[in-house]
Amino acid sequence: MTGPWETFDGIVPEIQHEGLAFHAAFNEARQAARHVGESTDVREYGRWAWQQLTPVQRAYALDSLFSAYFRRIHEEETQLRHRADTEAGRTYLHPDDLVTLSESLLYQDGDGEGATVTTLASSLSNVLAELELLRYQLCQAHAVAEDE
Repeated sequence: MTGPWETFDGIVPEIQHEGLAFHAAFNEARQAARHVGESTDVREYGRWAWQQLTPVQRAYALDSLFSAYFRRIHEEETQLRHRADTEAGRTYLHPDDLVTLSESLLYQDGDGEGATVTTLASSLSNVLAELELLRYQLCQAHAVAEDE
């Protein structure tokens, strides 16, 4: 299953009309190569697509490519960090994080789903980091189970 962060449109949702030109040209190059049965390096698709763009389209596409590149590098760094944290048995939770978050629910403003709570940002950040690490570990366990 492909998540929205794994697609070009998901990575760079701010692409507007001009920014889509590179995406369209890139797909056109891929389809043309696929149609004639050629196997082409993805960089060749990019180069061909880039040559098809006007200077204005290139300006929009370049910002989008930088965003996509940053996102990809960030994902790779996160994967490496999660792998190291898993191997080291690291947790992001501090002993009082769950207590702090639970207590903040006792003193909420308002009722129901619209209620607001005030809590320590560090506790919330730690819980979110722990969830991200757990998600990575579950994906790895699932991949191992599928291989067996």
